[in-house]
Amino acid sequence: MRAISFGAGDYAFNLYWQTVTLYLLFFYTDRLGLTPDKAGIIMVVGAFADGLADLAIGLAADRWRLRYRKIVAWGAVPLAILFMLLFVQPALSGPRLFALILTVHMAFRILYALVNLPYAAWSVRVSHHVTDRTLMSGSRMTFGALGAVTVAFAMPTGGESYGGMAIWLGLVATCVLGVVVWRVPEDMPGDRPQAMKRTIRKDLHALYRNRPFLMLGAATLCVTIAGAIIGHSVLYYFTYVLSAPPAGKQALAVMGVTGAVAVPVWTAVAMLIGARASWLIAAALGMIALAGFALWPVADIFLAIVTLALVQSAMSGFHLAAWAMLPNAVDHDESVTGFRVETTAFSLFMLIQKIGLGLAALLLGLAYTHWGYKGGTPDAAGRAVIHWLMIAGPLAAIAAGAAIMALSPLRGRAGQASTNMSDTPSA
Repeated sequence: MRAISFGAGDYAFNLYWQTVTLYLLFFYTDRLGLTPDKAGIIMVVGAFADGLADLAIGLAADRWRLRYRKIVAWGAVPLAILFMLLFVQPALSGPRLFALILTVHMAFRILYALVNLPYAAWSVRVSHHVTDRTLMSGSRMTFGALGAVTVAFAMPTGGESYGGMAIWLGLVATCVLGVVVWRVPEDMPGDRPQAMKRTIRKDLHALYRNRPFLMLGAATLCVTIAGAIIGHSVLYYFTYVLSAPPAGKQALAVMGVTGAVAVPVWTAVAMLIGARASWLIAAALGMIALAGFALWPVADIFLAIVTLALVQSAMSGFHLAAWAMLPNAVDHDESVTGFRVETTAFSLFMLIQKIGLGLAALLLGLAYTHWGYKGGTPDAAGRAVIHWLMIAGPLAAIAAGAAIMALSPLRGRAGQASTNMSDTPSA
């Protein structure tokens, strides 16, 4: 039950995250009238602010032994309010509009980091057994996929009434986080002899020497860029390349459902053959789907939706494997050096993801602007860049991530206990 209760928090966070990832860039360009490059700049600045906030709270938590559940409890309501403000359409234009949107976006991303990072690191304090952690990762990914399904079905087509739906999503997310804080325990770690000797430099140096962590971070950066490019591209692709805006909403819904269905499968695969092996299988699935779509002579709605569903299934495999391997990378470093860097490792890992998300949005924005895209008026060159960026960019990124993961030393199966950690009852 703890795995289910804890995983429900990812439903709340994904109501926010999926809305921002799938709809906000489109909202900025096609509803607020920002040029794609300016919208991309806002997204990448927000991503870096988000990631730096992750790092700051991680460093603080490792020194001050903060209680994660209290941070989540106090931040849930302010986070919902800022999320609602993201989709307000102010009566401004020009530099003032850009400055206001950037300010609100940065405020939301920073607060999101300050609440989400403690929630993610909380998993280390729920259980220390690898099987439990894999189950919690599967629970989180399942609820996260359900959040994506909810967003895909709830958000209106074409950008209308985004603000009203954001209010409802924020209220639901706040209630869910309240239940998580109420139901999930937090076992505080005992005082360690190293606690008084910690410095930021020592923590970062320890992670720099942690090869499994570095390789996991590099591979995750690649697949995060791939997933973000696809997520941002869906509405543009179906609206302007296939001239079928309602199909874009259908595609996002199918992707969400596919992701939710795929998570239990990937969880079972990871528990059977290991998270690293499951990552490589997911990579093969994603690359085959994208390559097939690129080589097919005519792109149509059905083929596009099937391809995106297969790629979304692969993304579920990546996310499940990454979150299952991260606590093991933390334990690996402690077993080798005797020095444990916990929350800082989680914060740096999330910083890597945020950088990937920001770089993907900036890449799309700069490419769209370079080829002359303006909200609602792409020419043939603009439609071509929307099409090929959605295929070639993710394909290359997934391949790079697979090459890195193939060399990763984290090869243990999920049924093995973490190094230097005692067994605990199943979550």
